[in-house]
Amino acid sequence: MRAWILRRREGGAYLPEPVRVGVEPAPFELLVVEVTDQGKRRPSKVARLYAPGTKIIVAELASVQLLWLKGFEFVLHGVDVTASERGPVHAAQSWMCKLDEPLHAVGYRMRGIYDRGLVLPRRQLMDRPSYVSEGKLTVGGAVDERIGRHAMRAEFTNASRHVGTLLDCDLEWMSEERFQLSGFQHYDAYGDAPARLLRQGWLIEFDIKTPEQVAFIRSLAPKPQR
Repeated sequence: MRAWILRRREGGAYLPEPVRVGVEPAPFELLVVEVTDQGKRRPSKVARLYAPGTKIIVAELASVQLLWLKGFEFVLHGVDVTASERGPVHAAQSWMCKLDEPLHAVGYRMRGIYDRGLVLPRRQLMDRPSYVSEGKLTVGGAVDERIGRHAMRAEFTNASRHVGTLLDCDLEWMSEERFQLSGFQHYDAYGDAPARLLRQGWLIEFDIKTPEQVAFIRSLAPKPQR
């Protein structure tokens, strides 16, 4: 997805003010992909910034994690690897990201990838409008009473209700048009069945509406009582 990036560290040291990555006014193409560590032969998630309109990698963040998201802004944290005379130096780095949202983007569209822990067939997932929720997305760390510990939580809400919570949330990947969050959904105890945490994932993309569509939706909202 296209984004502007500010970095918060230099060689692992925290900067007094964030510094913009690159000198071009255009946003970068930000992708999060899984690669294989050639030395340890194990998969690792990497965030890569590509120069506008090219396949040239400008910056890379290894072992990337999503720390915070609200609206179209979010923070990625990981490892910045730079060359030195003694070899590669691995240092902490954080990127403050601002998505270049399309015109008339009002929020996000979300599709749940699992149904009570069972993965949904991709065709069924993409073709059924009933699986799509529209609203606002936030991600952050908090103590969750249901699991009794601190966890990264993603919350999806719209104007009328709370759609869902994703516990132990992690950014799985990010492409040119969408990204996926993975984690667990909490189900309360019911009858003889105990409370459970079951695998869940959210496929996220922009929710784009014309001004006419926004006006129509607002006209359907309940009017406040006087």
